This record gives sequence, C-alpha cells and structure tokens, in this order.
Amino acid sequence: MGRADTAAKAYTGQRDIFADAFNFYLYGGRQVLHPEQLRELDSTELSYPFGADGRGEPVQKYRDVLKSAVFMENGKAAYLLLGIENQTSVHYAAPVKNLLYDALQYARQVELTAKRHRESGDHKGHGGSEFLSGFYQEDKLFPVITRILLFSPDEWDGPRTLREMMETEESNIQRTEKE
Repeated sequence: MGRADTAAKAYTGQRDIFADAFNFYLYGGRQVLHPEQLRELDSTELSYPFGADGRGEPVQKYRDVLKSAVFMENGKAAYLLLGIENQTSVHYAAPVKNLLYDALQYARQVELTAKRHRESGDHKGHGGSEFLSGFYQEDKLFPVITRILLFSPDEWDGPRTLREMMETEESNIQRTEKE
C-alpha cells in the first residue's frame, strides 16, 4: 500500500469527510447524512469457494472504507452500507471492481441471515426453498452504495457504470461517430 493510498484512506475514513462525500453525491450537498450516524465496518469482502465441489479458492478483497448508516427517511429508519473507493488515477474497470465489492457484501448479508436462522431454529412455517437458501421470503438486505473519489488533477474519463463498459449497438454507434 503506497503513501497516497494510506493518506486517502485516513482522510476519507474520517466520519465528517465521509458524510460530506455522500451528502454531495447523493443529496446535492444537503446535510442529510451526519457523521454521528456512521459506524465503521470491516472493509474486508470475502467470498466462498465457487464450484460444485466447493474446492475453489476463496476471494478476498479490501474496500478502502466501509461504514453503516442509520437515519430517518420519510419517517422511517433507513439502513445503508456505504463504501468509498479512493483512486489516484482512473481505473477503467472500476464499475466491475465496485460491483464485485457490492456483490460480496450482499452475499455476506445473505450468509449472516441464514446463519441467524440456523442458530435460532426458526424454521417452522418456512417452506423448502426458504430452508434450502436459509434466506426467507420476508428477509431483506441493506442497500450498498459505493462511491469513487478521484484524488487527481485529471478528469475521470473512464466508465462510470457497467453499462458503459458493455459492447452494445449504442457503443458501436458512438465509436463510429468518433472515427
């Protein structure tokens, strides 16, 4: 881990800076998310071995910063998991990188929910599909939102969405127009 990466993590890990970044991007600068509503989370994302035999290698990834937030929205408590990825240069596969982090976080939520159900023995009234997955029809996930912060004087010229990385008729037309 380089000096710039360490400094960026320390900076964006501060609750007031983190809240400001999300307030800017999600709420146009309105102070909706407050630093005291944020709780530090383990930024390690771990997947389980893939494949029918379960012998694949686990995947372990590290987000730069991950926090949970609880705040009132429309009179109800809203629960979110918020992540920041710091970049000192453009990462042209950033949408895939963030998708992987988010998918691993959702998989973790499903696994923890299933574990909670197994430990509590609350299987009664739940059908075979719910029992097999360990995730019941009424179970819900917390939304995960990941933002990239670019620490560079250069403008981000990479894709911002997964769709922008796809080969589509629209991307073929845009490429043809540039030529």
